[in-house]
Amino acid sequence: MINPALVIVTASSLIVATIMSVFAWTTRRDERRRAAARTAMLAAAIHERGADDWRRPVISGDERPGLFAEPAASAGTRPAAIGVVAAFAVAAVTGLVLMAESSSRAPRPGSAGSSAGPQDVPLELLALEHDRDDSQLVVRGIVRNPSSAAALRGLTAVVSAFSKDGGLIAGGRAPAATDVLSPGAETPFVVTLPDADSVDRFRVSFATGNRRVPHVDRRGRNAVARQTE
Repeated sequence: MINPALVIVTASSLIVATIMSVFAWTTRRDERRRAAARTAMLAAAIHERGADDWRRPVISGDERPGLFAEPAASAGTRPAAIGVVAAFAVAAVTGLVLMAESSSRAPRPGSAGSSAGPQDVPLELLALEHDRDDSQLVVRGIVRNPSSAAALRGLTAVVSAFSKDGGLIAGGRAPAATDVLSPGAETPFVVTLPDADSVDRFRVSFATGNRRVPHVDRRGRNAVARQTE
């Protein structure tokens, strides 16, 4: 995954490089213009004074104010202007990096900061079997509360029985053997359904009070699928 901070830093560096290149080109262009202007003014001064007069020293009355003053002033202001632009660029890049880091640290939807709580960690069904005693159906099993989950109080096992055509014909529930199922602990459960002669398959689920607790089948590949579907 691309880091937003790196993208912002790269884009900012390109922008700063472009600004500095334009500034350097503008400075060189202005310098060439000033040099051409100085050359033209110098040539004009030579023609005005004549070739013989040019060999004589220039007196103060013939000096042209500002002829060489502009380059001297621009030479002093150019480093200051470059420093201002560089400082602005550094401040802009620093601000963008800080903004990118703060946004990357902020919790996002679906991230660890907003993930499901321990109470939403599913139980693990470790064992499940059933017996028929006359017309009764006895369902037994073992369930485990994962170590990353919260403690469960009043866990109940619920069994729903179905006929061959898929209709619900019976149901029953019974509390687990442990009142409080701590994280990482296991508990057995037994649910008995009377008058279960016509039961073709059944489904096991778990609840605490009126809230259904999700679970996953950890019995392995040899488990009978129709017992928990």
